[in-house]
Amino acid sequence: MSRRSLEETELRAGPEPEGGEALRERLARHPRPQREGPSIPRRRTIDLFYWSLPFFALFGVLLLIFLFHQLEAVLIRDARFRLPPPAETGEDPPTLSLAGNRRASKSAILEVFAPDFGKSLYLFPLQERRRQLLAVDWIKDARLSRRWPNRIVVEIVEREPVAFVQLNRKDAAPTFKLIDADGVLLPIPPNEKFNFPVLTGIRESDAIESRRLRVKQALALLHEIGDLNAYVSEIDVRDPGNLQVVAQVDQDVVTLKLGDKNFLSRFKDFLAQYPEMRRLRPQARYFDLRIDRRIFAAEVASYGQPQ
Repeated sequence: MSRRSLEETELRAGPEPEGGEALRERLARHPRPQREGPSIPRRRTIDLFYWSLPFFALFGVLLLIFLFHQLEAVLIRDARFRLPPPAETGEDPPTLSLAGNRRASKSAILEVFAPDFGKSLYLFPLQERRRQLLAVDWIKDARLSRRWPNRIVVEIVEREPVAFVQLNRKDAAPTFKLIDADGVLLPIPPNEKFNFPVLTGIRESDAIESRRLRVKQALALLHEIGDLNAYVSEIDVRDPGNLQVVAQVDQDVVTLKLGDKNFLSRFKDFLAQYPEMRRLRPQARYFDLRIDRRIFAAEVASYGQPQ
């Protein structure tokens, strides 16, 4: 072997360069991170998931609609939810509970619910039946509620009358009704007595707002004079700014114009001076009290008798 070949062999098999073993140990402790390959399959999975969301949502909606219709069919057809009609004996329907009705006609109330008997409670129209109940005489408000499986609870709030009202008609005798603070006309119930004054100057054709204003003025007068309203039998509210009352004083029936204020002081002043006025003018029956501390008396009806 030549010398040159021997040197090359020694060079290849010679000792490892200084630091080689430390480099391998360092690489073993801290291996070089491997480069990740492309993530194409993962992106495709995510895209497929998002594309399928609308289909899952649509399926869920259709399923809910189907279940709702199935439940609705059960509520409508199942006999357990039907409202049985009243018995032929005339007894109240077992599944209709009424409370608060004293003067309102029970037959008129039951007639409102007649279309619902034999049908499912699910089909019961709460708001429509409440609107119909408010049209029944004496009913001011009504609260209705369903009680499953087949029961209706009705709580009635009735109107409270505050006065009688005389309704004049052409070519006919006057008729009388009751009226409440809202100006609503009410029929007089039989076998019941009321100690109210009579309001005149109100017509059945008047708008409800007009009747309400007149009743409000009459109630203000009665409230102000307090115990003295025992003298008053009629109040003419035709002109709310000029109230006139018919009163019985010392067995005489007199008509007093009181205006629209100071009712108590004017009434007291009249009662204090009436004995002297009666002595001086025994035939006077019409008195104008609209000017405080002054009383004008007249004997003829044309002076201002309420019509």
